[in-house]
Amino acid sequence: MNLTLRTLRNACAPAAALTALMVSVSLHAATPAESGYVGEYRGRSVDTITQLALLDDNTFCFAVTGGVLDMLMAGRWKAEGSGVRLQQVRQDQTLFPAYARKVAALGAMVEFDFHGPTLSSARAPVFAVSADDKAPATLRPLFGPDHSSWSENYPLPPLPAEAVRYFYLGDVVEEAPGKPAVVKVVQYRLDGANSVRVGFDPLQALPLMSQRAELKGDMLFLSGSRLGKRRALDPEVVQTVRTGCIAPALNPGAPRPAPKQGETPPLEPLRTFTVSPSAIQGTPFFEAKSN
Repeated sequence: MNLTLRTLRNACAPAAALTALMVSVSLHAATPAESGYVGEYRGRSVDTITQLALLDDNTFCFAVTGGVLDMLMAGRWKAEGSGVRLQQVRQDQTLFPAYARKVAALGAMVEFDFHGPTLSSARAPVFAVSADDKAPATLRPLFGPDHSSWSENYPLPPLPAEAVRYFYLGDVVEEAPGKPAVVKVVQYRLDGANSVRVGFDPLQALPLMSQRAELKGDMLFLSGSRLGKRRALDPEVVQTVRTGCIAPALNPGAPRPAPKQGETPPLEPLRTFTVSPSAIQGTPFFEAKSN
């Protein structure tokens, strides 16, 4: 999926809702010192496309597309010294989006399938199941530390449904600089479904972006690196980024886009908690393939 600013329009909500969202995230007009930065900037390398839109209400949308990674970030910007500061804002979402459905052929068994391309971005993903709401004492690694060659799918052998009323996914994270690492765990409950597809959201694992930008002539430099020349903002781009990028990040009450026909909505996590890395025990579910 290519998350360029112009193609964001495909993910926008109906027009009646968009107007309300645009108003809700409008903050204030840029100051005279800031107004020279309002515009769209585009950069390109061999395998990466970067686009930044700085709006006149001091909000921004930053899109990076490269290889299998699409990053879409939004936030606020303001004058800082001889340039401006971009500070990302985002709503917390689960690290491990999970999609469940009912497959009659499985009967009283439950299957799990893990998405390799996204899970390759996780630091040390772990997995466990339980028959009741009590969290398991240990979590087993999905992959070993030497796992470097990734497949599209990693299915587990089917498990008895009575043993898999709840399942848990976690990753090792550093919640704050200088603090010990912990395992951030997401708990899900299966209600009637018996086929689960699990992925990983690498953007939720990244620290919030805070970068300084400075114009030199009409060229914008982001954290010292050349990004692109300033262009006037197309009104269609402004509407697109406000509704498809900025509003979901800055407005906690913004409705999620409705699933497209045929799409399965993700499961809602029951809770998220942390445990010590010492809870990770056992051999990996999926061993690295030998050459």
